[in-house]
Amino acid sequence: MSIQTGIILKTLAQSSRVEIVFESLTSSKTHKGVYTLKNRNVGRQSNDSDTIVAWDVENKQWQDIRVSTITQFMGIPDGK
Repeated sequence: MSIQTGIILKTLAQSSRVEIVFESLTSSKTHKGVYTLKNRNVGRQSNDSDTIVAWDVENKQWQDIRVSTITQFMGIPDGK
């Protein structure tokens, strides 16, 4: 796995907006969305897991994302 789960979880916890691009497991579609864990209580997530749970800021719902399908992620500074 090229992207480490711990780095993604840390970015999600520190930033109100993280843009994540990932491939669908069930189709050939690429999804792009804005997610966060900042001020959200989802419980402890393992750095060893290949699946993370994050809050979808735009659709206002929890989303399971397989880390191995993530092709890009970027924290967006607060206030922007």
